[in-house]
Amino acid sequence: MRNVLKPLAVALDLELTQPSKKIIQIGAVIGDITSGEVVSRFSAFANPGEALTEFIIQLTGIKQSDVDSAGTLQEAYESLAGWLQPYAAQRQLNPLTWGGGDSSELRAALDMGEERWLFGRRWIDVKTVYTAWRHAQGKPGEGGLANALTKVGLVFRGRRHNALDDAENTFRMYCNLLGQFKRTDSEASSSMKSNALDSSSSTSP
Repeated sequence: MRNVLKPLAVALDLELTQPSKKIIQIGAVIGDITSGEVVSRFSAFANPGEALTEFIIQLTGIKQSDVDSAGTLQEAYESLAGWLQPYAAQRQLNPLTWGGGDSSELRAALDMGEERWLFGRRWIDVKTVYTAWRHAQGKPGEGGLANALTKVGLVFRGRRHNALDDAENTFRMYCNLLGQFKRTDSEASSSMKSNALDSSSSTSP
């Protein structure tokens, strides 16, 4: 049976403490890549069992009280699993991330085996896709997510370094890039057809 593209993709992002690198927030969105519509949003804090530094509080907007009143990382993951469950048949397994393997980082922090894992073994790094697109235009692809969005005519929505907002903007970027590729493919097809017609005309008696 021919593989069919599943329309829903999960964009995933994490926020971590410093310097211990414990996960304190999981943010995710499920969106339809054919329409660009966000279908559902998820955010959960996790208690790292330590005080947040002032740097992390200022960077993320996450307060000490947010994590002190939160459950464990395992509980946050179970909430994520429950949120994803209704979309199991329609979603792609490999999540979208910006600049790294947030899914593998989450899995490692949970010390979880494959049989219980929510995602695939790999992920789609939207930053790498964006960089390749920029390089194809002969332009540099460096910069963070907020800056990259401006290069495709978008503006960052929400707060930077909030896992939910970062996840949603990663999804928006991915959908925009898919649109860029579609336009390029359409232009290439039109060019090929035009060249074929020109060739046919030049060989006609």
